[in-house]
This record gives sequence, structure tokens and C-alpha cells, in this order.
Amino acid sequence: MKKGLFYIVLLFFLSVFGATAGGRPVVYADSVQVSLLTCSPGEEVWAQYGHTAIRYLDRKSGEDIAVNYGIFSQDQPYFIPRFILGLTDYRMGVEPMDMFLAQYRYEGRGVIEQVLNLSAEDKQAIHSALLENMKPENVVYRYNFFYDNCTTRARDMLVNHLHGKVTYPVADKPETFRSMLHRWNHDYEWSQFGEDLLLGVNADRKTTKAEQQFLPDNLRCDFEKATYNGRPLVAETHTLLPPQKKGIESGFPLSPLSVSLLFVLLCVVMMTFSNLKRQLYWGWDAFLMLVSGLLGMIYFIMLFSQHPCVSLNVIIFFFNPLPLFFLYSTVKKKRDTWWKIWSILIVLGFAGCLFQRVSVPVLIVALFLLLHCILHLRISRSLKRVAQREKAHE
Repeated sequence: MKKGLFYIVLLFFLSVFGATAGGRPVVYADSVQVSLLTCSPGEEVWAQYGHTAIRYLDRKSGEDIAVNYGIFSQDQPYFIPRFILGLTDYRMGVEPMDMFLAQYRYEGRGVIEQVLNLSAEDKQAIHSALLENMKPENVVYRYNFFYDNCTTRARDMLVNHLHGKVTYPVADKPETFRSMLHRWNHDYEWSQFGEDLLLGVNADRKTTKAEQQFLPDNLRCDFEKATYNGRPLVAETHTLLPPQKKGIESGFPLSPLSVSLLFVLLCVVMMTFSNLKRQLYWGWDAFLMLVSGLLGMIYFIMLFSQHPCVSLNVIIFFFNPLPLFFLYSTVKKKRDTWWKIWSILIVLGFAGCLFQRVSVPVLIVALFLLLHCILHLRISRSLKRVAQREKAHE
């Protein structure tokens, strides 16, 4: 949706939604219903964990809208770098409930509604908060996938404006951000692998109940069992749309593990030739250094990310920008300094795996990079000894 059109639509709903509140106090009776909407996952990467929205229904006035905090545009300049750095802005969106359901029906996604057990004062407070949030100066917010996303925004809009405390059930077992994501993306190998590459040490710490509610279905389950002022928070639960089962589309034909094993095969071939012929292949060395250095640039940039779960990642010990600086001296002048440094860094990276879960394909690649470094140093020393002996015999 274009930005101008978005604000026209939003202002329209703001005027309609706030009309009853402009002239006289609103009396909230049984005609007003506030609900949490939980949507099942979609096929896109950003939709694989589902979605959350708020439904505001007034049967007396006919108002029936869905409010969600997941509006974004991939056409924003530098969208991917901004997302990695935690600088992505999302917007609040408002649309008629029938249009909201039509979109999810078209995508084959399910929608579950949980009608909240609220007092008139609670509904009045939520109504006022939504009106304030709908103002053009308030609709944009700085998005954070784990700590401030479409689900946590909806939760806070509801829970923070209640006149009492919501008590959630105790967590069944300790969860980390990474383990929770793995439960939802296990059928999407490349999505899971990509997220594992980005997520660092902080994604593997134990999370609190509030932190676990960044996932839509986690919040739905917690609302279902929550109590509010001594009574259930959810009065009724309805399935507005059943999810349509769809087969997972095949993407890249090889899995991340298969790609890593192909690298192992190539690495074994190159190491075998190097060992048998006692020869170093500088083209292969340059390739490894260049690729790892370019990957390392991404991890170096991620050090400055505002995402707490991205900024510290032990994979930077395996792939970092340093080989780009050592490339000339290593390839042209045939110095061994970088291979010593890389060996130490890779060992430190393996040690860091005690604190961070690193995917198996990455560990396999790192192991064979370490073996390459060791073999390179061994052959290099052997060649130097041969050269010294030949020089001594002259």
C-alpha cells in the first residue's frame, strides 16, 4: 500500500472510529466486543510464524475493524540492511474485518478469535488508546522481531489498558528464542538455516514468559489460560477461518547440509592433491579467503545491530573480514600469518559453541577450514625446510 493511500484510509477509520467519542462520553455495554485475533502461518518468510491482530466490534453502531501492527514495505530503501541492523519501521494498520478475513481466506490461512472478558471501563480505555495510536504521528514504530513486534504490540495495547493484573500460566519448560523458532520453521530448511546464521548468543538464553509471547500462537495459548481479576481473561473462542493445508513448495533442490557436504568433498580433493604433491594451490586459498572475508563483512556489520539477539555471534570467529586484509600478503608473498590466526579463531569459535547453538552445516565447514589451515601450515613448513636444505647445498 502506498504511503499516501495508507494515511487516507487510516484517517478515514480514525474519523469513523472516533465519531462517537467526539461529542459525548461513550457508554460501553454488551454491544462492544474486543478480541485477540491469531492467524496461522503463511508461506512467506515473514509469515511463517503467524500473525496477531485486535478486533474491535460494536454491534450497535456497526463498527467492526481489525487493528494490526504488521504493516511494512519491502520497497523501503535499504530494507535488508536496515532489517539486519534493527532499523526497520513498521506501521499500525486498520481495515474492515470482512476485508481482513478475505485476505486471509485468499492466502488459505486460519484465524482464531478470542473474545476478551472485559469491563466497560476496560473497553473505554482500549478504545481511547487505539484512537491515540491511530494518529498519524503515532502509527509508525521501530520494529524488533523478538521484543517489539506485531504480537507484543497487540498484547500491550490490550493488557496495559486493563484495570487489573493479568496472570499467565507458568511456562511448561525453559525455552530459548532459537528453540521456539525451530518449532515453527523445521519444514523450511533454508529459512531455519538463514535465521541460525543471523542469530547469536543471546538467542540461546532462557526466556521469560513475556518474551515468549512474541510468537502469535504462544500469546494465544497464554491468553486462553490467563486470569484477570480472578476470572478467565478469554470469554469465548471462535474459529473464524480454518487453515487450509498446503504442500510445502520445493525451493532450492539441495539442503544446507548437502551444500556443506559438497564443500567437504571439494575440500578433501584439494587437500589430497596438496598433501600428495606437497604443493599449495594459491587460487584455492584466495577463494577461501575471499568468500570468508565477504561473509565476515556481514557479521562485522551485525556487531552494530540494535537487535540484541544478532549483535553478538560466535560465527564471526569462523568468518570475519580479516582475510581481506591478509589476502595480498598470503597469496602473493606466500606468508603463513593468516593461517595461524585463522586456526586460532576457528578454535575459539568452536569454544563459543558452548554458549551458542551453531547449525551443523556451519560446524562442518568450519572444521574443514581448520583442517585446511593445519595442512597448509604443515606443507608450508615442509617446503621451507626443503628450500633451506637446497640453499645450504649450493
